[in-house]
Amino acid sequence: MSQQRKVVADRLGIREVDGVHQLDSKSLLSGMGGLQGILESIVPGTIFVLVFAIFRSQVAAVISGVVSSSAFILARAVRRQSLLNALVGLAGIAIAAFLALRNGGSGRDYFITGFITNFSYGAVLGLSVLVRYPIFGLIVGFAIGEKLEWRKNKYEMRIFSAATLVATSIFAIRLIVELPLYFSNQLESLAIAKLILGLPLYACGLWLCWLLIRGVFRRRAPNTGAPDTQNESASKP
Repeated sequence: MSQQRKVVADRLGIREVDGVHQLDSKSLLSGMGGLQGILESIVPGTIFVLVFAIFRSQVAAVISGVVSSSAFILARAVRRQSLLNALVGLAGIAIAAFLALRNGGSGRDYFITGFITNFSYGAVLGLSVLVRYPIFGLIVGFAIGEKLEWRKNKYEMRIFSAATLVATSIFAIRLIVELPLYFSNQLESLAIAKLILGLPLYACGLWLCWLLIRGVFRRRAPNTGAPDTQNESASKP
């Protein structure tokens, strides 16, 4: 397994045992970025909500969110983790803070970058299903070195498409719930919704994706880890 594929496989929780690829329970925690990733998702938003609820100050809430997010980025840099991720995160925070604190801006504008991110991810994931190259299939195929072999298996094509649609629904739900709150200027409700639809929703969606994809690995031929063509043939109408 090449180094790049090994990195992707490790991130997905895919391990190879006796030549057979398996999806273990660690993939759930890995998919959420580990303990640090979970804290990064929860803490800044929680601090934003608490500060705004206590002081009723949009500026204080935005600044507190920026400071807490910056602290996590600094921690990544100190631990010599990916600087690219840190720089991207810092740029996102800087843009969000600028939108909220600029002349004519509003505290609610702090969430604009999140809307753009959700729309972008959701659009790419949904489009990948429409063109029959679901993102989850592409990622798993690359991680286990099969490239596009999974597309020849109708069952696996359906499963990877379903998993990708589950992920798409996460971003769609966020936009459906949060955008009306943004346009009606309900900042506190928007912040709370962002918390609930952040890690909790992501964890539920990831769990469903994990269950679906785990079924693919369990259905693979036990001796080779390759697509079970015998079962696939039997499942054809």
